[in-house]
Amino acid sequence: MRHTEHEPAAEAGHETSDVSIGAIVKFGIGLALVALFVSVAMWGLFRFLDARGGKRDRPLPPLVAAALRRTPPGPRLEPDSLSPRRRMQAEENAALTTYGWVDRDAGIVRMPIERAMDRLVERGLPPSKAMSATATPTP
Repeated sequence: MRHTEHEPAAEAGHETSDVSIGAIVKFGIGLALVALFVSVAMWGLFRFLDARGGKRDRPLPPLVAAALRRTPPGPRLEPDSLSPRRRMQAEENAALTTYGWVDRDAGIVRMPIERAMDRLVERGLPPSKAMSATATPTP
């Protein structure tokens, strides 16, 4: 395409008329000032509300204040939270691995699981009652 007398020549470079650098700088400065103003206003509002709330609080009665000073800060957790679980597991292991009476009057004893399995293999399962064909087991 040829350059004619009525068309301006395309120059190398960038457009200077589309973007105003001054307007961008002014907008940035205005935005920073507004953010600073809002921050200072919020700080002042919080200070005002804190002072106003402190004036409305009634003093605690002396007995309540003394009790609060004696109470340790929360949360009050166990020093060793696994100790109840370990104690329960030790009791269960002792019950499963030792001999003991379940009901002395009825003659019912507790024996270790390993020994009970060996006896079951030696003696077999006890006979069970035969179920009638019409009987329906209840859930």
